[in-house]
Formats: sequence, C-alpha cells, structure tokens
Amino acid sequence: MLLDLTPRQLKIGVSGVRGVVGDAMTPELAVNFACAFGTYCGGGTVVVGRDTRPSSSMFHSAVISALISTGADILDLGVCTTPAVAYAVRSREAAGGISITGSHNDVRWNALKFIGPEGSLLNAANSEELLDIYHAAAFTLAPWQDLGKPRQSADLLDRYVVALVQALDAVAIRRRGFHIAVDFCNGAATELGKRFLDALGCRVVPLNDDTDGSFAHSPAPSPANMRQLAALLRSVEADLGAAINVDGDRLGLVTGEGEALSEECVLPIVARHVLARRQGPVVTNLSTSRMVEDIAAQHGRTCIRTSVGEGHVMDRALTESAALAGEGNGGVAVLPHTATFDALLTLGTVLEAMALSNRSLAELAADLPVYYMRKAELPCAPANAHRVLDSFRDHFDEVRPDLTDGVRFEWPHAWLHVRASNTEPLVRVIAEATTGDEADRLFDESLTLARRAAWGHGGR
Repeated sequence: MLLDLTPRQLKIGVSGVRGVVGDAMTPELAVNFACAFGTYCGGGTVVVGRDTRPSSSMFHSAVISALISTGADILDLGVCTTPAVAYAVRSREAAGGISITGSHNDVRWNALKFIGPEGSLLNAANSEELLDIYHAAAFTLAPWQDLGKPRQSADLLDRYVVALVQALDAVAIRRRGFHIAVDFCNGAATELGKRFLDALGCRVVPLNDDTDGSFAHSPAPSPANMRQLAALLRSVEADLGAAINVDGDRLGLVTGEGEALSEECVLPIVARHVLARRQGPVVTNLSTSRMVEDIAAQHGRTCIRTSVGEGHVMDRALTESAALAGEGNGGVAVLPHTATFDALLTLGTVLEAMALSNRSLAELAADLPVYYMRKAELPCAPANAHRVLDSFRDHFDEVRPDLTDGVRFEWPHAWLHVRASNTEPLVRVIAEATTGDEADRLFDESLTLARRAAWGHGGR
C-alpha cells in the first residue's frame, strides 16, 4: 500500500507553527498568525528575528507588516538566534516575540516560534488562546493613525553577548585559552557565536560560517550530521568541536579526538556541572536518557519529566524554579540566565566545566552513566498515529504506560517511548536500556510493531 507522506500537514504546537514552504507554510498563513499574535499581545512592542534560510526573508516581511497592522510596535533584530529574540523580549519588557526559523528541519521547512513576555515559548494554555484568535480570525486591526512603528536595535545583540559572558566564569575560561572548531551550519548563530567566543578568549576554527542559508547538512546537531566537524577535529589540534543549530537553540559536541558525542550527552554533561553549583530540580522530557535522572539523584535533586517540546519543558522549569532544563536533542537552558534553550550559553557552560575541573570534554563524557539508546523515525500518516500507539498499549499490556505524550513504558533496566512527532509526519520510537543487547531487543520488537500498525498490518 502506498502512503501519502508528503509533509503537507501543517504542524501546530507549543513551539509554534511550521510547515513546508509553498505548501502548508505560506505568506498568507504567516500574516494571519502574526495578526493573531499581535492581537494576543494587545499592543506594545513585539521583537522579531529570523534565521538565514532563503524563505525567512519573505516571512520576515509578512510578519512585520501583519504586526504593524494590529498596532504593535516592532523591534526588528534581523538575522539572529531564537535565544537572542527571547533575551530582547525579557530585557526590553516587550509584549512578546516571533522568531522566524525552521530550526532543526531541513531547508524546505520554515516556522514561526511565538515567545511570551517572560522570554520563553508560549505554554500550552497560551498557545490555545492564540489559536482561538487565529481560528476565529478575531484580529485587532488598528486605524491608520494607530499603526505600529518598526525600528531596529543592533545594540541589543551586543548586550545579549555581554549577558552570556557575564553568566559564566569568563576569567577561568579565558585562562584556558580554548581552541574550538565550530560548525555554524551557515545559520543565525554565526556572527553572534564568533563574537561570544572571542569575548571568552577562544581561538575559533569556523566551519560552514556563510549566512546564505545553504545548509551543508541537516541542521540537527546529531552525530550523523557532525561527520564533517568530527573529521576536522581529527585533522587539527583543538580542545573540542561544537555544532550549533540554525537558530541557535541546540548544541552538538565533538571531543578533541574527533568523537562525535550523542546529542543525549549534552544535558547530562551540563547537569553535572550546574547542579553542583545551583539549587533546584532539573526538568526534561519523557524521551530523554536516564543519565539525567542518575546525575540529578547524585546531587540529591529530582528530575521532573514533561511532554516533548521546549514549551512544555520550559513552562514546568519556570514553575518549579529549576536549576536546569533541557531535552535529549542538545537543547539546554541554564536558569535563571535564560528562559529558552540557548546553544551559546550551553557551550559556554561546557567550557566553564572544562576550565574549572581542568578536564577534557572526553573525560567529562567518560564519567557519564552508561546507557544504550536506540532511536528511529518511522514515516506515518498523521491519521494513523493513534493506531500505532494503541498497538503498543495492547502489546505491552502487563505494564501501565505513561500516556502524557504518546505511550511510555518503564521497566527496572529499560524504558520505551513511542510518540507522534510535533513537527513532522513521523512516529518516533526510542528505547533505552542498561545493556546493548536489551536495548536492541526492545527496539527491534518495537520497530516491527510500529511498522505493522502504521502500514495497516495489524498489531501483534
């Protein structure tokens, strides 16, 4: 049976709205959502930034025009990262912000990320309120004399870099004089990242540092997408390599020996350092490795799990006064310095951990608890996702699942999480265990089950 898996489905969630450009994601849609957001903000200033992909300039124009029509004043940051937009919202006490970015998705995609006045992505309740305005088309449209006014503020990006540096032990980092290879993926963090690392006294070997929006590889900072960076590390003498997502919210790491670490390692490495110095729990999602739980327990802290998605994680983190929040995709927020995942601050924190411990990245990674994780993305028409989840509930009927986000099963030495993607027409299957054999067994069994259900071949 042939499945129509063309990603025409518009994806709407707490992280915003996204789709394939020219298909689900159109200027008209961006205008309507921006009008809804301007109405939601109720006037005041809205901060706008964009990434470097070719379609972002088009959506940037559409969004600004729409916001102005609602009476919102615009603080236009141009090309910048999502965390920089969030910083500007907080520091200027703006009504909200919109970051135009496809984030980890490939160049075909683009999205609008909606940021609330506290500088974090909208939570579920606020997202529903925004959607109600959008679906009802109940937009506030200002008369000509009350239209919003656009302005630019380049100094805010300078202040953002300064704030990042001030959040760290910059003296200790400068003392080490780190040599770093950085893959910017030709994204929005390119210039900000260079300025930030220069302020920390680092020597940078840049990779993919054009801002023309042509991605040399898939933007997600996973080991598969860090092969070029890993090869570079094996040919130059550097302390570590860093891969930064297109909109600057996720970080990937490569050791000085050229080993690309799993994106699951970023949060635990940062957690071990941060939890030794700050009070509060760590918040992560249901799909993230147990490494985080183990490290939290070592420091006498709790690990709180939420649905997948930065909006869910950060909402809970702010509510719980967490010390740290993040997901197993390389997205980390070190609180209270930021209310969004910030790859630059995360990288700075890794450098701080290395400087203060006088250890290499490889040594920090070697100290992490040992687990074996298997992941897969299974193409699945959105209408079939519920059938996949139901088949797992039937198959593992001896275990009471967590139904917060998809289905999650937990055993003493293993766990399994199956869920529909928030951003793509996929079902994600993640299994983790204390041994490789157990992880393989659980993963293979689960993948077979998911395929049968997704493609209409029944359950068991």
